[in-house]
This record gives sequence, C-alpha cells and structure tokens, in this order.
Amino acid sequence: MKQNRIITIEIIISILLLICTLTNITQYKYITAALVTLLTVIVSNTVQNNVTSQTNAKKILAIITTFAIIYVALYYTLGMYVGFAHSTIKLSIETIFKYIIPITIIIIGEELLRNKLLVEKSKKSKILIIIIGTMIDISIYQGLYNLKNLEGFLAFIGLILLASIANNIFYTYVSEKYGVKSIIIYKLITILYPYIFPIIPQVYTYFRIFIRMLYPLIMYLYIDKYFDLDNYQQSRIENRKQIVSTTIISIIMIIVICLVSCRFVIGVLVIGSNSMSGSLEKGDVIFYKSEKKDIKDGDIIVFKRDDIKIVHRVISTKNVNNEIRYYTKGDANKTKDESYVTKETLVGKVLFKVKYMGIPSLWIREKFE
Repeated sequence: MKQNRIITIEIIISILLLICTLTNITQYKYITAALVTLLTVIVSNTVQNNVTSQTNAKKILAIITTFAIIYVALYYTLGMYVGFAHSTIKLSIETIFKYIIPITIIIIGEELLRNKLLVEKSKKSKILIIIIGTMIDISIYQGLYNLKNLEGFLAFIGLILLASIANNIFYTYVSEKYGVKSIIIYKLITILYPYIFPIIPQVYTYFRIFIRMLYPLIMYLYIDKYFDLDNYQQSRIENRKQIVSTTIISIIMIIVICLVSCRFVIGVLVIGSNSMSGSLEKGDVIFYKSEKKDIKDGDIIVFKRDDIKIVHRVISTKNVNNEIRYYTKGDANKTKDESYVTKETLVGKVLFKVKYMGIPSLWIREKFE
C-alpha cells in the first residue's frame, strides 16, 4: 500500500513537471524554485523520513566536493587551449536574485525531494525519481538553447537531457547511500560557477557533452570501489569488466569527438550538395587531413568561404607575389569557382569517403531548415 502511494506521488510530480516544462513555465527560475519548494514540503509531510547510512558520509562529502572543484578546474584548463569569453551574465545584485538564489533553492529542494522519495527502494520508484530529477535539472538550463535550429537542438539533447539523466543516476545512488549534503555541494559548485566568474571557457559543445556524461561515471566507479566494500568484495571481476568497458566506450567517444569537432589533424564532413557528383555524392561522409602543404592539381580539398566548408577539386595552382592560390571546381559544375583558395581559407585535403553514411545527418538538418 505504501509502495503504491509513493509511486503515485512520483507519477503525479512527473506529470506536473512535464506540463510545466512543455509550457515553458520553468524557464522562469523563481517559479521553478517555488514549485520545487512546494513539492518538497508536501512530500515531507506525506512520506516518512528516509534513513541513510552515515558511514563514510564525511569522506564522501570531501571526495565529491574535490571532484566538483576538479570539474571546474578542468574546464578552465581546457579554456587555456580553446580560449575564453566574457560571461553573458554579469555578477550583480540582479543576477543574485534572478539566477543564483532561485537555482540554489531548486538544487536544495530537488535533493531533499529525491531523498524523501527514496524511502521506497523499488526499481520503478528509482526510475521515476531519476525522471523527476532530470526534468528539474532541465528547468535550470531551459532557455539557454534555441531548439528551433539543429545545433541548439543537438546541444540540448546531449548537453542537457542525456547528461542530466547520467548525472541523476549518480545523484540517486549517492543520496540513497550517503545522504543529500555531498550532492547539493557538488551541484552548487558545478552549476553556479558561470554565474559568478566573469570569464567562461569556450569549450567545444561535444567536449562538454563528453565530460558531463563521463564525469558521474568516474565518480561512481571511484566511490563504488573504495567505499561500497560489500559490492566490491562480492565481485572484483565484475568491477574490472565495468572499468574496461567504460574505458573502451570513453576511447570511442573521444575519437568521435576529435573527428566531428574538426579541431584535430583528421576531420569528418558530410557532403551536402551534388556539386561533386560522380566523385562524391550527397550524403557521403569524407575524412580529411588538416594539411596546407603538398596540395597539387587534381586533389580534392576542403576550404572555407563565408564560414561554410566547401569540398571541391583543385584544377590549377598559381604563385602570385609569393602567395599560393588554388583554383577549384566542383566535378559536376560546368564552370570553375569564382574565387580562389589561399592558405588562410584552406582547411585540408580529402583522404577517403564512406558512401551514404551522412544521409541521416542531412535528413535531420533539412528538418530544421
């Protein structure tokens, strides 16, 4: 009977939060803060207290706080490579009341709510708790991305939705075993720093997705290995398999990120037109090397024009006042390109293609145009 009551409460909260999210009510942080506070008070008066083990709680608090500081430090270290930008939200009295205080209330309320609902230990209940936490976390970031364009939509799916699910699985695990304090501190540090610091690292979106999804897994593996001794002694082999599989997945993700970001020696690009038909078809994926030397006539190159990457063939090369100029043409075009390519606009040389691999990407992009 108690189990059904708690699951019913969780379903009602999930539906309420979904309605608020879909109607964009939760983009107003103070409304979300009031809603989460109200839900926490109602659940606190409805559900008995959830007793969590205090064993290692202080150590867990110290470790997760350290992980939070490392998380921020990691971003700023990456910023030394990719660059920084001034924060669009300046720290002020208005910022404190409009963002920092409401978000703090949301975080504290959400974790108290999570811990209260964890009195029910069933798998179904935990899944609902993760859904509730994910929707509340989405409300914190709501309005940051334009879902009407492809880039904003993909950033929302990866950086907010999927990453929030991964984080909430970890939050639920820690809250159930060690209480709410460590998670509250972790979230305050990792979520609020952009509202406090005047400069923000311009870390590439794919890297941010990777870090946000992998980081809770790293924390879980560390805590599970060194503090959850019962589970660790039960199956060392299982933990080893878990670490190996995580490492393999991480390596694959790093490779994909490196290729898609096009910020490394090898990059990938989807052919989006028929200008190279016969050699490269629309929907093919090309792999190219960021090379600006040894380009010769007949090579297919990638170059930029008006911030758009173009893939055409070099038909002639000239040296004008010690400036190498590449004249290009699409194989299917009747005339050569109007302007030439220089070292500054050259991106790289095509190595090989994978036929039709990019068709799903083109289909999604066309839906947003």
